[in-house]
Amino acid sequence: MKIHPTELLYEQTPSVMRLLESVGFMWFITIVTIAIFSWVLLKLWHLHSLPKYLAKEKGMRQAKLVFWLCMLGLAWKPLWVLAVIAIVTDWDRVQEWIRGTR
Repeated sequence: MKIHPTELLYEQTPSVMRLLESVGFMWFITIVTIAIFSWVLLKLWHLHSLPKYLAKEKGMRQAKLVFWLCMLGLAWKPLWVLAVIAIVTDWDRVQEWIRGTR
């Protein structure tokens, strides 16, 4: 009993193959891919620059320090973490704690 023939011959390609092989479709895919990567990089840059904006908005004295920690944090991420910590720290209380006054 033979259910299927032993040779499978495809004489037609699927209808989507003409679209996938077209130059216009490949340009469309390339442009969409570049746009998505650019959007993701832009959002990562905004997230990376968030400590700088917050320091400037709060008028903190260490805004320049936060700026440079963020810029150097592009190369070495722990510096970016230090910039975030510098923003959320209450420096007046730290000075009081160091001096031992209340």
